[in-house]
Amino acid sequence: MCEACGIKPKYVDPSGTQHSYCGRSCARTGVGKVAPECLLRGCSNTGTAFNGFCSVDHAKKGNALSPPSAHPSPKTQLHTHNHTDTGRTKPKAPSDLVHLSEIPSSATVWREFVREWNSKWLSLEGSALVEKLYEISYPTSISDAQDKYLQGSQATGQAHILRTFHASQCICDMGTKGPTLCKWNSCGICNVVGSAFRGVAFGVPYSIGKQGKGLYSSRNPASADRFATSCLSSPYRVMIACDVVLPQHLDKSSSVVAGDRVVVRVSDAIIPRFIVMYTKQT
Repeated sequence: MCEACGIKPKYVDPSGTQHSYCGRSCARTGVGKVAPECLLRGCSNTGTAFNGFCSVDHAKKGNALSPPSAHPSPKTQLHTHNHTDTGRTKPKAPSDLVHLSEIPSSATVWREFVREWNSKWLSLEGSALVEKLYEISYPTSISDAQDKYLQGSQATGQAHILRTFHASQCICDMGTKGPTLCKWNSCGICNVVGSAFRGVAFGVPYSIGKQGKGLYSSRNPASADRFATSCLSSPYRVMIACDVVLPQHLDKSSSVVAGDRVVVRVSDAIIPRFIVMYTKQT
């Protein structure tokens, strides 16, 4: 419940972040509690819309001043065990081992992806034009982890791979300086790609939304677009195209499909394939 009024549930924003208050009124008044302030030392501005900071600029500065711990807590590790739950944590995917390749518009991969994108973008508000496309390649250990998860899912029935789309807050100017990932711990796109969904922004292992804790994506990229936030220095909106492994018999403890939204609770069940930079057309 809201920490101010204690009556309404806490507000969960489109990125899946749960705030301390139910809405703006309680956030302003605090009803005996101080409204949350920007986490950047020396800033007294209220508002934590940017993962605890009042603005994108302060989110960047806050990360530079207070780098996160490189070692997850035991609670975090509970959400990074492999599918067989043997107690071994899955291999990490350091961002410097992730390779991004820009796909030219003349390539077959580009044409096939754009065809899929256009067929799946369902919106009454217009279409979206793919401007740039980066293909993501991971070390063998990461690819093998998903293969093992797929094999484990098939052991209990026929499993299939579904193309979904994930969008989040993109702190960096992705697409303007070549196929590279930024180092900002607050970037929801680069952290997901760099860790292969082992963590989202700020190293948090999952998002919290209507379906609870998990890794959220959508079959319709137009639905995922609602969660896309880009910095002002980039002309593009950014999204990640993913492959999700879904077992034949869904279990809410591991995967949920609600409308066009897909939620998985095991990171081996979802892997980023492409970074899509696009502009919306009206």
